Amino acid sequence: MAARLRRNVRDKRHHGCGYRYGGQMSWHLCQLAAMLLLLCRAPTAAPSGSAHMRCNADQFQCGDGSCILQAKMCDGRRDCPDNTDELECDYKMCRQPHWFPCAQTHGACLAAELKCNGVENCPGGEDELNCPGRFGSSRRLNCSLFEYMCQDDHSCIPLDFMCDGKPDCPDSSDELAGCKQSAASCTTGHVCANGKCLKQKSWVCDGVDDCGDGSDEQGCGNLCQTEHGKFLCRNRLNCLPLSQVCDGHPDCSDNSDESESCHSKPDCSSKQCPPGAKCHMMPASGPECYCPQGFRLSNFASKCEDIDECQGPNDGLCSQSCENTSGGYKCLCDDGYELASDNRTCRVSSEEPLLLYTTQNTVMGMHIKGMGQRSHLMKLAGNLTKVIGVAYDGRQIYWTNIQNEGESIVKANPDGTNPQILLTSGLDAPEDLAVDWLTQNIYFSDNIMRHIAVCSNDGLNCVVLVTQDVHQPRGLALWPERGQMFWTDWGDKPMIARASMDGTHSMPLVTENIHWPNGIALDMHQQRIYWVDAKLGNVQTVRPDGTGRRTVLDGMLKHPYGLAVFEDELYWSDWGTKSIHVCHKQTGKHHRIVAKDRSVFAVHIYHSAKQPKVKHACETVRCSHLCLLAQADAGGYSCACPDGMQLAEDQQRCVKTEKRQRLFIGVHNIILEIEHTSFGRHLVSASHTLPYYAISEMVYNNVNGSLILADNMKRQIFEYHPNENTLNTLVSNNLGNVSALAFDYLSRNLYWADAERRVIEILSLQTMQRAVIRFFQGQESPIGLSVMPTEGYLYVALKARRHSHIDKLPLSGQGEQVHVFEEDLGDDDIKMVADPLTHTLFWSDSDVGRIMFTDYRKAQAQLFRGKLRRPYSLALVQQDLFWSELGTPAIYWTHKTNMGPRKRIDVEPTKGAPLSPLPARIPIAASMSSSFARQDHPCQHQNGGCSHICVGVGQHVDSVICLCPPGFVFRDASNRSCIENLDCEFRCRSGECLTQAHRCNSRQDCVDHSDEENCDAAEKPTKSAMCTANQFTCHNGEQCLPKKQRCDGNSDCLDGSDEQHCALFDKTKDCHEHQFACDNGKCVDSNLVCDNVNDCGDNSDENKCKTPAKCASGMFQCNGGSCIAASWECDGRIDCTDGSDEHDKCAHRQCPDNMHRCQLGQCLDRKLVCDSHNDCGDHSDELNCGAHGLGAVNISCPDHLYQCASNLKLCFDQAVRCNGTAECPRGEDEANCGDVCSIYEFQCRSGNQCIRKEFHCDGERDCDDGSDEVLCDNQKGQHKNQSAIESWSTARRTCRPHLFDCQDGDCLDMSRVCNNFNDCLNGNDEGPQCATACRANAGGRKVCQHKCRATPAGAVCSCFDGYRLDIDQRSCVDIDECAEQQPCAQLCENTRGGYQCQCHADFMLRQDRVSCKSIQGGGSSLLFSSYNEVRNFSDQPVMLSVAWSANDSRISGFDLDMIRELAYFSSEEQDAIYQIDVHTHHIKRALSLKSPTKLSVDWTTGNVYVLHGTMGGGSSFSHQISVCSFEAKMCGRIIEMRAKNQMHLKHLAVDAYHARLFYVAVRLDRFGPSTSEMYMSRLDGSRQELLLHKPSSYITALAIDPHQQHLYYTDLHNRRLERLSYVKRSGPIRKPEVLLQKSNAIVRPSGLSVYENQAYIINLGSTEAVQCRLYGSRTCHAINLNVLNAQDIVIGGKSRQPRRTSNPCEMAHCHGMCLLADYGFECMCGSQVVAETERCPHGLNHELEDWPGSAANRLEKGGLHFGRIMIILVLILIVGLTAGLGYMYYQYRKRGHKDLNINLHFQNPLARLNSKTIEEAEQQQQQQPGTIGYGTSTTTSTSSFVPEQFTRPTLMQRLWPTKQSAVSGTVTATAKYNGEEMVTDILLENTRGSELQAIHHGRTARSRGVGEGSPLIMVGDSDDNATLCGDYPSDDAHARLVP
Repeated sequence: MAARLRRNVRDKRHHGCGYRYGGQMSWHLCQLAAMLLLLCRAPTAAPSGSAHMRCNADQFQCGDGSCILQAKMCDGRRDCPDNTDELECDYKMCRQPHWFPCAQTHGACLAAELKCNGVENCPGGEDELNCPGRFGSSRRLNCSLFEYMCQDDHSCIPLDFMCDGKPDCPDSSDELAGCKQSAASCTTGHVCANGKCLKQKSWVCDGVDDCGDGSDEQGCGNLCQTEHGKFLCRNRLNCLPLSQVCDGHPDCSDNSDESESCHSKPDCSSKQCPPGAKCHMMPASGPECYCPQGFRLSNFASKCEDIDECQGPNDGLCSQSCENTSGGYKCLCDDGYELASDNRTCRVSSEEPLLLYTTQNTVMGMHIKGMGQRSHLMKLAGNLTKVIGVAYDGRQIYWTNIQNEGESIVKANPDGTNPQILLTSGLDAPEDLAVDWLTQNIYFSDNIMRHIAVCSNDGLNCVVLVTQDVHQPRGLALWPERGQMFWTDWGDKPMIARASMDGTHSMPLVTENIHWPNGIALDMHQQRIYWVDAKLGNVQTVRPDGTGRRTVLDGMLKHPYGLAVFEDELYWSDWGTKSIHVCHKQTGKHHRIVAKDRSVFAVHIYHSAKQPKVKHACETVRCSHLCLLAQADAGGYSCACPDGMQLAEDQQRCVKTEKRQRLFIGVHNIILEIEHTSFGRHLVSASHTLPYYAISEMVYNNVNGSLILADNMKRQIFEYHPNENTLNTLVSNNLGNVSALAFDYLSRNLYWADAERRVIEILSLQTMQRAVIRFFQGQESPIGLSVMPTEGYLYVALKARRHSHIDKLPLSGQGEQVHVFEEDLGDDDIKMVADPLTHTLFWSDSDVGRIMFTDYRKAQAQLFRGKLRRPYSLALVQQDLFWSELGTPAIYWTHKTNMGPRKRIDVEPTKGAPLSPLPARIPIAASMSSSFARQDHPCQHQNGGCSHICVGVGQHVDSVICLCPPGFVFRDASNRSCIENLDCEFRCRSGECLTQAHRCNSRQDCVDHSDEENCDAAEKPTKSAMCTANQFTCHNGEQCLPKKQRCDGNSDCLDGSDEQHCALFDKTKDCHEHQFACDNGKCVDSNLVCDNVNDCGDNSDENKCKTPAKCASGMFQCNGGSCIAASWECDGRIDCTDGSDEHDKCAHRQCPDNMHRCQLGQCLDRKLVCDSHNDCGDHSDELNCGAHGLGAVNISCPDHLYQCASNLKLCFDQAVRCNGTAECPRGEDEANCGDVCSIYEFQCRSGNQCIRKEFHCDGERDCDDGSDEVLCDNQKGQHKNQSAIESWSTARRTCRPHLFDCQDGDCLDMSRVCNNFNDCLNGNDEGPQCATACRANAGGRKVCQHKCRATPAGAVCSCFDGYRLDIDQRSCVDIDECAEQQPCAQLCENTRGGYQCQCHADFMLRQDRVSCKSIQGGGSSLLFSSYNEVRNFSDQPVMLSVAWSANDSRISGFDLDMIRELAYFSSEEQDAIYQIDVHTHHIKRALSLKSPTKLSVDWTTGNVYVLHGTMGGGSSFSHQISVCSFEAKMCGRIIEMRAKNQMHLKHLAVDAYHARLFYVAVRLDRFGPSTSEMYMSRLDGSRQELLLHKPSSYITALAIDPHQQHLYYTDLHNRRLERLSYVKRSGPIRKPEVLLQKSNAIVRPSGLSVYENQAYIINLGSTEAVQCRLYGSRTCHAINLNVLNAQDIVIGGKSRQPRRTSNPCEMAHCHGMCLLADYGFECMCGSQVVAETERCPHGLNHELEDWPGSAANRLEKGGLHFGRIMIILVLILIVGLTAGLGYMYYQYRKRGHKDLNINLHFQNPLARLNSKTIEEAEQQQQQQPGTIGYGTSTTTSTSSFVPEQFTRPTLMQRLWPTKQSAVSGTVTATAKYNGEEMVTDILLENTRGSELQAIHHGRTARSRGVGEGSPLIMVGDSDDNATLCGDYPSDDAHARLVP
C-alpha cells in the first residue's frame, strides 16, 4: 500500500506538480500526496544509511535489499535493480520548489508552504529570508535571551549552538567569541580547556570526550582502576594500561608507575591468586591479584566473581533490556526493534517514526530521520484555535481544543482531513490526551474540571476516572500492557501520579522537589517515566514504582512543556526557545534542535513499535459501553458506564438510571435530533426528513415522546413520532400564522398562538377536540406562549404596533388577563420556555438582544444574558438553557443558573443534505422528563368528566374546567358534557339533552324525571321472562310456553315465533333435527354435544361421549362425538373442538386453472387480467400485458378531458375527477382523491394515521396520540360488575370505580383499605367502622346480599357477575344481558346471573356460544355490482370472478334466488330485467319494464319485485313497484307513488318467509332536509303500513333478516346503520335501534346485505366492503373489492332465504302470476287481480323475444341467418359511406374549402350512481318532474371530431323502429357549415360478440323529426369491416356515413 502511495506521489510530481504545469492547485495536490507519503512510508523507503539497516551509513538500501553508495542515489542513473534509487528524489534530496532545506548540513526539510509563512521553522530562520513582498532587512534587531547573535550579520542561533565545536554563524563567531562568552557564563557546568561549557557536570569523567579536547576525561579515577586493567598516575594526569606499570620504563610524567617495589620480594611467584585471576607487580603495593574483565575479587579475595553490569548504578547501559552474562552482558531489544552495531542501542526495524506537535492553530508533522539525514516537516491541520494536546494511533490524529465556547476533542484523518468533533460537553480545559491503542479509548486531562477522564473512541460514552487529589492535571501517558496511566499535576500539590487505567488505585509517585511538571512520557521498554519541570528547567525520570529518580538534563531547559521519548532520545518543546529539542534519554547529551515554530505545545511521537498489539482482557469481555484496561491486581479490566447509567449486577451491562434528554433543531423540513449529555459528545443521533413540510414552530410532547410541529407554509399543525417515523396531521383548517406552541403535560392539551388570527387555541390530544381560549381584539397579536400546568395559568407575549407586553391568563381562558411585564420589551420576536423545577420563565427578546428570566409565581424580571446577537428560540435540556439566534447557524447553551461558560453547536449543511441555505429562524425544542407526565391529574381520568376538552386549574386542585368546541354547547348545568344540536333528540325540562333511546327506558336520565313522563305502555320495555328448561321462550322474550305447544299449528306466542321454522322440528323430542334433547328437556345444538362443556345444565350432553350416537344424515361426526353440518367439513374453518373437520384429506385450496393467481395469493377471473384496472390490489394482474392489454389500445383524449383507464374510449371533463361520483366503469376517476382511512379502520384524531377498528378501545394504545383509547368507558357501556351508575351531570369520580379515594389526590386499591395499616398519607383508609361495617345485625341479616367490603365510611356492597346493586345499594338484582348488551347473534335467553344464546332452525351455535353458523351447504359468496358487471367474491381461497356482465349498460339492481339458483338484474338504460343462470352465467330470459332500478326476489314463488318509474298521463311521473314472473312472462304493478307528492321510492326488500314487502320513500325538500318513510305491505301490495317516519334522514339501502324479523337500513344523512323490528307487536309504536353511527363503516352507503347476523355494507367511492357484527361489540372488518364504484351487494347464502313450510302457489292454478297473500295467494294478470281460473288477455307478455342475449346465443351456435344480415349491413354501410364522401366532396368543390367547426354536446348516458350526489340528483329531478332518472352530465367542446365510445343500439335496434327513451344516449353535434348550423345526431355503438347489448337506447332521427336530409352518423367498432375514413388508429372507432 505504501509503495503504491509513493508511486502515485512520484507520478503526480512528474506530471504537473510543478508550478509551470499545475499552478497553485497542483501544489496542493503534491502537498497532499507528500502528507500521505509522510504518514505511510514502508520499510522499503526507510532512510539509507541508518544504523539499524543492513547497509552502512554511507550506503543506500534498494527496495530489494541490495546496497549502493549514497552518492549514487538520485544521480540520474539506475543503480538499484528496481530503480528505487531514482524514485521520489525531490523528497529524498529536499529539492525546491516543493521542499526547502534549512541551512544546517542535516537540518530540517520544510514543505514549501512553510517558507515565508511568517514563522521561522529553520533553527537559523533562513526560511523567512528574502521573502517576496517584504522590504528592508528580514533579520530581527535583537535576539532573545535564549539565542546567540552572530557578529557579522547579527543573525540569531540557539544559545546551545554556541561553542559546540561546530561553526553555526557564517563568521564562525559562535566558536570564537562564543566560546569566551560560554566560559564566562558557565557557572553551573564544567569549563573545558578549550573554553567549551559542559552544561552537566555529570558529563565529566563519563568515558566520553564531550569537550572535544579530552579535558573532561582527564584524571578520572572511576575509569582507571586495576579491575579494568588500568593504572592511574599519582598526579592523575595519565591512565596507563597495567602492562606499562612496573615494566622498567617510566610512563607517568611523575614516574609514579615505577618504583622499587616493582622488583622487590615477595613477588608474584609467591602470590597466591584465585583461579582465573592474574598477579601483577604494582609500584606501591607490590604483587596484586586482579580478575579478568567482567569479574571482580570477592570480599575475601578468595575468588573472582562476575560483575552484574545490568544491576549497576547506570541502568542506561542498554537502550532497552539488559541480560547479564559471565564476564559481560548482552543488550536485548523488544519486538519491532533491532540491535544496532554498538550492541547497545535498539533501533526500530520498520517505517520511520512520525513526530507531531501543536502550535495552537496548527498540527505539524515531522518524519524523523537518522543521524546525517534531513527530517521532513509539514503542516497536517491548520486554521485551528488553541490546539494543545495531540496524539496519533496509526489511523487517526487526535487533538484537544481549549478555545472558549469551543472546548472539544477532535479526531481527523492522518493528513488532517475530515475532522470530527468527538466531545463537546463537559470540557473546560482539556490540555493533554492519550489514546489506548488496544481499546481505542481516549484518555484526557482537564485543567479546570480537575479530573482525568476517558471516552470511547466515538466520544459517545465518557467517564470521569480520577478526581481525588487532582488539582491542575496536564501531561498524560498510558501503559495499556500493564493497565496503568501516569499524569502530571502542577496544582496545589505538584506531583507525578499513577493509577490503574480504570481510575482505581490512584497514588502519587513524586511529590518532593517538584514544582511545574508539564509534559510526561513513558519508556515502556526501559520501564521509565520522564517528565519536564518548567520551573526547575530540567528533565527527570523515575521508575513506575516511584524508585530510581534522577535528573537527566538540567540547566539547559528554559520553559519546557511537551515531552516524548523514542528509542534513546527525548524530545521536548520549549516555550522559551519556541522549538523542539532532542537529547539522549539517559545522559542528556547530543542535544540539538530539530524544529522551530511559534509557541510549541504538546509533542507526540508515533511508531508502531511504540504501540505493540497484544492480547488484552477487553477482547473477550462483553462490556456494553466502555471496557477499561486495569492493573493485574485490579482484575485486568473494568466495565464503565457513562452519566445516567450504572453497572448491572453482572458488572458488564449498563442500565439507565435516568434518560438523556434530547434537543431537536428544525431546519426547513429536517429535524436534527441531538442527545444532550453533561459529559460527552453532542452527536446528531438522528436526522428526520419530513415530506414537504417547513418547520416553523416546535414543541415536545413528553407524554408520548412526539414532536408537535407547526408549518406556516402549509398552515398545518402535525405530530411527528421520531421513533416510529410517523406523521399525523392534528390541525389542517382555520389556521393562520402559528407563532408559538405549548404543551400541557398534565391535562394533555396543546396550546398555540396564532398571530394572524390573533387567538390562542387549545386542542385536547385525548379527544382531538379544539376550542378558542382567547381572542385578542384591536391590534394585539400573540407572538410568544408558555404554559404552567402545575399553576393553572399561561404566559403570553402580545405585540401591538408600537408596544409589546407579557400577560398572564388562566389555562382555560376564563378569567382575568393580567399585565405582567410591559417595560423594556422590544418590538420583534419574543419566545418563551418554562422550567417547572425551579418555577422559572425564560424569554428571549431578539430586538434588544437579551434573555430575561423570572420566577413565574413572583413576577420580577431579571437579566440572564445580555449583549447577544438576536436570540430567538429557547429550550431547556436538563440543567442547560439552549437558544438559537436569528440569522446564525449556531445553537448556544449555558447552565440555566448562568454560572458556566457559554458554548455553541454549529448547524452546518451536511454533504448531500438539502440544508443550504439555512433559514433565518431556527426553532428548537427539548425533550422533557417523563416524570412530569406521570404526575396525576383529574383530566387524565376519564377526561376529567368532560365530554370534549378538559382543562386543569392547577396540579393541587381537584376541580377542572370543561370546554366545548365551536358549535357545541353544554349538555346540562354541570358544564361537563357538550352536545351537538343534531344529536339533541330530547330535551329535559331540567336542561339535559338526551338521545331518543333514553326516552321511556324505565330509568331516570333527566334530573326532573321528565324523560319517563307520558310514556305509553307500549313504549316501556317489557321485563324478560325467565323460562325453565322444559319451556319454549318466545322470541320476544316476554312469554314462556310448554314445549308441547311448539309447532302445534296454533300461534301461542304474541309474535308467532312458536310456529316459525317448523319444517325441521322433531315433535318426538321437542327439538329440531340438528339438536340434542337433554334429559331435563332442554335442547342444545348437536355440535355442542361432547365438547367438554355442560350446555344442558345437567351434563347429559357430555355423559355418553365414549360411545356417541351416530350423526343424522347430512351431518359430519367429529372425533369427539359432536355432530356438525356436513357442509362445515373442509370449509377452512375449524368447527369441531378437536379440529377433526379440517383434516389432511381436505383438498388444498388453490386457484383453479382458469383463474389468475395474484401475487398476494388471491384468485382472479382471467377476464379481469390486463384490463388496465388493478383488480388484484397489488397490480400483478396488469403486469407483462404488452399489446394484449387495454392500455395498448392507442386511443387518446384531448388534454382538457379525463380518460378512463378501464375504458379508454370514455373521455370526460376534468371536473369528474374527485367529484364524489364514479363516472368511469371501475370508478378510477375517484381514486387517490385524499388520504381517507379504510372503512374497517379507526382514524386517529391527530391526522391521517389509521388503525384497525378492533384496536379502538381495546385497552392498548395504538394511535400515536392515544385517541383510540379516549372516552372508552362511554364506548363500552356499563360493565356487568358495576355496582353503581353515576351520571356526569351529578357526580365526578377522581379515582376509578375499583379504587378508594384518599381525599388527598391519592387512590388506593380496595384491598388496601381497612387492613390495619395507613396506606393513605392522611390515614383516611383506616377508621373505627372497619371492624363493624360488615357485621350482620342483631337479627342475623347480612349488610350486603352478595359481597361486602368494610371501609372507614361504612360498608360498600358489590354483586357477583351478572348482577347489579339495586336502588338500596345493598341487595342485588339480575342484569338482563339480553336486553342491555345484546350479546347473542340471534336468540338470547336471560338466566340468573347470566344468559344463554340460541340459534334459529337453519343455524347452529359456533364454539364461541354467541354466533350462529348456517347449516345449509354450498357455502356463501359475496356478489356486488360494478357499473356493467356483477362480481363474485369468495374466500377459502380468496377468489374474485365476474358473475355476469351487461356489456356497456349499467346494472341498476340485482338479487339472487338461492333455492332455484337463479339471478336477476335490472338495466334502467335498457328498460329490461334479466334472468341469469348462476352456473352457466348465461341470460335465460328478459322482460321489458320501464326504467327498472332496484329489485328483490320472492324466493318462495320465484317472483321478482322491481322498483321502476313510468310516465303517466299529462307528462306526470310516478314511481311504481311491480312484480314480475319470468315463468308467466309478465309484470304487474302493485304499488304506485306519484311524483307530485315529492315522495320518491328508493329501495325495496322482500321477506318471502313472512310474505312481506318493505320499501322506502324519500321526500326531498328543495330548501330543507330530506325525510324518509318506510312502509310494509303484503306481497300483493295490500295492507300498506307505515313503519317509520324519519325526518332529517336519507335512507339509501335496505336489507332484511327474516329469521329475526329485523329490517336493516343505512341513513346517508346521519351516517347510521339502524335496525327496526317488524315482529308482530301488541302496541303501535316501533322504535329503531342505532347499530353504527358516524363511523368509517358508514360514509356514503349505497349497498347493504345481511347474512349470519353480519351486515355487509358498500360505500360509494370506497374500494372496500365492510362486514360488521350486528350483536355484541359490533366490530367490523373490511373486504377488499378494488373498485371504487361498487353499488349493490348481495350475500349468496341459502340460509339468507329460509324456506316456508308450504308454498300456496304450488297448489294454485293461476294462468298469470301467483302472489303470496294474507289468505294463501292471489292471481294477477298484469296489474289486475283475477280469479284463479281466469285467463289473462293477450298483450300482457313482457318477454323480449329478440333480446340481445338470445341473438348472441344463436350466434354462438353458428346461426347462419345472423351472419347473412351482418353481410348485408356491411354492404349497406360501404355504399352509404361512399355516397356520403362523394356528397361532401361535391359540396367542397361547389362552395370552396372552408373550416368545418363542429360543436359536440355530449349527453353522457353512463352510470353515475345517483348522478352528482344522491340528494342533489333528486332535487334536480324535482325541478324536472317530466323526466325520470337522475340527470345527465353535459360537456361542450369545440374541436375536430374525437370519436367517443358510449353505449349504443344493437343490431336488432338498427333494424327495428326505435322508441323514445327517457335517458338520452345521443351525441348532438352542431356543425357550422357555410355559416349555417347543421345539427347531427351521433349514435354511439360498441359490439361485443356474446355479451348483453343495449336495447332501445337513444333517440333516432325519426323520433326527433329531423331525419329529412340529415345524415345519420354511426360510430362503430373495428369489428365491423369497413373502409376507413381518415387517418384513424387501427383500434379506434371509425366514422361512417349511413344514408
